[in-house]
Amino acid sequence: MVRRLKSAQEGIPFLDILLDETICEGEILAPEELVRAAGGINERLRAKQKYELLLRIAQQSPIILEEIPAGTSSDGYVTLGAEEADDFTEQGCRTDCYVIGKYSGELKEAGCFDMAIMGVLAQAQKQGCKERIVPYLENMVAHGEDYYVLDEETEPILIYKGDAVCHNVLTVFAEQFGAALERAGEHVIYYDLNDEDVEGILKFTGRHFKAVIGVQSYLFSVKMADEVHYVHEYIYGPKYNFIFDHPVWLQKHLQHHYPDFYILTLDQNYADFARRYFGKEALLFPPAGMEAETAEVPERQYGLTFVGTMGDYFSQVLWIHGLERPKRFLANRFLLIMRQQPDLTLEQAFARAVEHQGLKLTDQEFLNHLRELCVTGYCVMHYYRARVVETILKSGIRLDVFGNSWKLSPLCRYPNLICHPDVTVEESLTIYKQSRMSLNVMSWHKGGFTERMADIMLAGAVLVTDDTTYLRGRYDYGDMLIYHLDNMDQLPEQIAALLADEERRLQMAEHGREKTAREHTWDGRAVQFLQILRERR
Repeated sequence: MVRRLKSAQEGIPFLDILLDETICEGEILAPEELVRAAGGINERLRAKQKYELLLRIAQQSPIILEEIPAGTSSDGYVTLGAEEADDFTEQGCRTDCYVIGKYSGELKEAGCFDMAIMGVLAQAQKQGCKERIVPYLENMVAHGEDYYVLDEETEPILIYKGDAVCHNVLTVFAEQFGAALERAGEHVIYYDLNDEDVEGILKFTGRHFKAVIGVQSYLFSVKMADEVHYVHEYIYGPKYNFIFDHPVWLQKHLQHHYPDFYILTLDQNYADFARRYFGKEALLFPPAGMEAETAEVPERQYGLTFVGTMGDYFSQVLWIHGLERPKRFLANRFLLIMRQQPDLTLEQAFARAVEHQGLKLTDQEFLNHLRELCVTGYCVMHYYRARVVETILKSGIRLDVFGNSWKLSPLCRYPNLICHPDVTVEESLTIYKQSRMSLNVMSWHKGGFTERMADIMLAGAVLVTDDTTYLRGRYDYGDMLIYHLDNMDQLPEQIAALLADEERRLQMAEHGREKTAREHTWDGRAVQFLQILRERR
């Protein structure tokens, strides 16, 4: 017998199902939207998952279970199978204990709480597991730690969005990640800083969530009115801050020490740094790519494009020269080392500068000094960005750049630099589809992977990027054009050769696109994140 579930005001009420689980017998097709709104299947339960899910659905609205012919399409439905052997073992008793704990108030109101307790203990006696079930039942009824391990699995995922930084890219990431999690069956709610102020997160205190996700969010460092405790000490569930810059830039937002806080980052070096200097659990978790929402196949009107800002290297040099002497000497050595050895990470180069100056620093002193001088890191990023672009321009290759910052660049003296206005994240995706090749210059992510890299390849353009250790074992020279900052002499020739060989360019672009579509989509990231949650305990 197969039955299809529907919500209906005149249907089977929640309490009937709570008191008689045989109502849920057999195979049932449940609408995906109802399953998602109820929090999905609780995979932490080892038995009676269907029964427990239908309780949550029926708690929102009474249900009807109508018989349907065999072979009826299940599109748009989640198939909940018939009962399994585990439902009638100790694992089944444990689920019953959880259900009694979760709905103890409803059972007491109906005068059925004692009956439910006696029922599960009788079943445990029959299974020979009563000694183990009694303390477990007590923990469930008292809403102890074991209870929330199970219950948080069905709570919504809270995502913070609304940060307008970098052309709204952080909000785009939050929305893309959230949409992918919803497609994976999760119930997602958003807190939008465009609509509410910071104090509004206080409404979540005391609540439990399956996860709380911020995208380079400062909300995790917001304190209570006492200026001692953090708000997120009282918002329960694992918390993940998805960061895209070097952790040293976020020092004041990573100094809290409440439990269940994790960092997701695009660079393995950043994960290692966060563990050592901030004592945070950090995971390599790069952003994914997106494709332009258009069915049309636009003409690839651009040969080589670059969507990105042009920083003012010289103003940052002046900032360094304005430092007091000891700091200026250290910053100059720091800058020189990065210019001479551009394969070093920020912290590796700084450690060499510290050693050269004969300084002996504790980890905390090292962190503080690096944070104070990390503008030097931006300085070298912009220096190399200008060098890469100028190397290309000197060869006569046309380069179309997008961003208002280019209009004031000294590189405008090259007639083959074609400047276009700023574009939104969505517009950049169309630019990539209109490009045969597109340039990427890493912001010193020596072990990272960025959304720009994924976007370019998903658009079917050839990615031209400086090397990063992340690429090794994941991509190769047949998937993209990889150059090295300490050896760019051959770069213009390599670009020109690809632009002149359309067959080879198409082959390289397709190789890159295939790998990226397989490994770097937001749907894939959602699956990976849910696996992280499963492995957390």
